[in-house]
Amino acid sequence: MDGRLRRWGLLAGQGVVLSLGAGVLLFYVNRLFGELPLYAGDEGAYLIRALYARQLAFDPGRYQMVQPVANTLYFAIIRLVDDLSLNVIPWMRLIGAASYFGGLALLYSIAVKECGRKVALGFLLIAAVFPYYRFAFSAMPDGVYAGLLCLIAFVVYRTFLSRPLLGAVLVGGLSGALVLVKPHGVVVVAAYAALCLVDTLVRRAGLLPLLGRLALFGLAFLTIGVGVELADGQPLSQAISFFRGSAYAEHLGHATAVNAWGVAALSATSMTALTAIFVAVPLIAAATVMLRERGPGQLDSADLAFLFVALCLAATLAMVTIFSFKMAVLETETRRLWGRYFEFYVPMLWLLAARPLSAWERSSTLRRRGLVAGAILVGLAGLLGALALGVRLNPWDGTAITAFASPDVVRFPFGYVGGSRLVAILATLAIALATLAGVSVRRAWPAYFVVLGLLSTRADDAWVGEFAQRSRTIEHELHVAGALILDVAGPTVVIVNDGNDGHIAFLRLKGRVTVRATPPGPLAERPLRNARSAIVFGDRTPGAGWRKVFSGRELAAYVREPTT
Repeated sequence: MDGRLRRWGLLAGQGVVLSLGAGVLLFYVNRLFGELPLYAGDEGAYLIRALYARQLAFDPGRYQMVQPVANTLYFAIIRLVDDLSLNVIPWMRLIGAASYFGGLALLYSIAVKECGRKVALGFLLIAAVFPYYRFAFSAMPDGVYAGLLCLIAFVVYRTFLSRPLLGAVLVGGLSGALVLVKPHGVVVVAAYAALCLVDTLVRRAGLLPLLGRLALFGLAFLTIGVGVELADGQPLSQAISFFRGSAYAEHLGHATAVNAWGVAALSATSMTALTAIFVAVPLIAAATVMLRERGPGQLDSADLAFLFVALCLAATLAMVTIFSFKMAVLETETRRLWGRYFEFYVPMLWLLAARPLSAWERSSTLRRRGLVAGAILVGLAGLLGALALGVRLNPWDGTAITAFASPDVVRFPFGYVGGSRLVAILATLAIALATLAGVSVRRAWPAYFVVLGLLSTRADDAWVGEFAQRSRTIEHELHVAGALILDVAGPTVVIVNDGNDGHIAFLRLKGRVTVRATPPGPLAERPLRNARSAIVFGDRTPGAGWRKVFSGRELAAYVREPTT
């Protein structure tokens, strides 16, 4: 009787976890259908650069605030979708989500083959409830990037040992495409080279096969990257350096700030701490099984796929640390924890660790479990220390990590009442204790990630709700103002206070305007020079010689009075 009650209790608990996880997922599915960018700064920049590249190339002054992102392949997808659909934004969100979950499905197929469907389903649940899908359900390249990285890991699994030369060509070509989806993909170059070196050392293979494999990888990488850039109309000099990423190359050119080393160390500490919390279990368990139970010379395809993704994560953390070092000169960009740059590795590593983690659980001792639980607690202590030293958890920078956020009335005045950090800390202490006690990871970790998903979604909904309401008002008012003044002979200028409003205005008015940002205060005539009509955000007015034709809550429209 007691055993039956225990089974029913476990089933009921799993049902609650599944229901809550599905609820969070459906919350983001609902965001598929919005017609305006939710992340106006990033989504808007990608859409503007993709859809209005020719106009901006011909007349850069039309909108100088838009970031110089250069995601060539992702831009090509946006333009194709725009040609085939009535509204590009919902479709790009759907493509991102499909890519992300499709990539996880590929890794799930590896887990099924390695440890059976029943065990693999438990690890799929862990991966599925981790709330990175917040960024997958967006018109940003994150979902496509994560899905393509999963595909590369799958190719490594299928070809690294059995068909190494073919695998080098495929991974190289896909890596070139990955960089053109998002410049962060350059980390795959370092990870694949390191993986080849490790494999050569542990198998005591010759140097010639290593060099041949790396040469084929590099050739395929450059062929795809340069070829796509040339097909997009870029000059050869720019196409050859496709892997630099224009926006990131610009940031890396900044002068080094006095406090750059401290900022970089704080960034590395916070990212490493989160990595310890989220993936110490699969990393330590897989390393234990590989090194102690099979030996490094016995690494098989599944081990190498896991190692490849782990090396990608390490390279990404190093890349973001370097980025933080160079960005320290910009006060607004410092001390941020960019979770969306690396959080997608969490579900990937949990899925790829299904077999070694299952073996580790069967043979784990209190000492081994204590090592893992200790790593989680050290990660928690490191994260709390970094937060105490000023690291910020903006809700637009991360997913699960924002469960540890606390209200910031200056940068985050969105009606969020707080309480998440304490609950997230208690949940993390609980998962460390469950790990030490030997509770099955397939039962404990889905519950933990669902708790973080609920907490982070609460923060996400608080700020998006504020912006979404204002964005709907702006969208409606731009529609009315545009209908009134865009047909007036002569150019139209839009005066905004920040880039988010500028992106929304440029997109909503289909690139037919010039957007300029001006500082607060009286509106000078210079930004309006040569304009025949204007849309002004806020409560400022153009001055004499302009007639107001529309006034809304967020903006007003004007036409220039004819001179006599």
